[in-house]
Amino acid sequence: MNNGQNDLMLISLIKQGDNRALDSLFKKYYYSLCRFACYLTNRKDLSEEIVADVFFRIWEKRQEIQVEKNLRAYLFTATRHTSINYMKQEKHVMEELNEDFIENTPGPEAELIYHELESRITDLINFLPQKRKAIFQLNRFEGFTYNEIAEILSLSAKTVENQMGKAIKQLKVLQKTYQL
Repeated sequence: MNNGQNDLMLISLIKQGDNRALDSLFKKYYYSLCRFACYLTNRKDLSEEIVADVFFRIWEKRQEIQVEKNLRAYLFTATRHTSINYMKQEKHVMEELNEDFIENTPGPEAELIYHELESRITDLINFLPQKRKAIFQLNRFEGFTYNEIAEILSLSAKTVENQMGKAIKQLKVLQKTYQL
């Protein structure tokens, strides 16, 4: 039984209320998910809390979980979303605590320029073919290596490398075309 089939078996057991299956899944992915969360948040203590929260939610919502193919990708995506939510919460709390002390806050004009630039970048990325876009986002925004992306998308590492090269070239052409 390969890793993917084993993972899907674990999810099936978790759905049936088998906490040993959750423990096995936790042991299998905990350290790699913590590294990923730490990469996103730059905080080891927070990364451990995030991953614990991901597994708590899996157990809590075990009846509703829909994982049909790649549990590893599902876990990394859940960790990414949870990290973003934690960082938003933390940012909000820090802004409330430091509201009177914040200096050099970007004005509305700088914020508008930032959001416009972010929107243009997103638009450019959306021009990429679907699979190339997924590869680009997994590498540049999720921090996955070419080998990890190859595993997640069931491709060869060479294909991922070639698609990344094509994505970068295509984005440069699009950037010149749209004068970003």
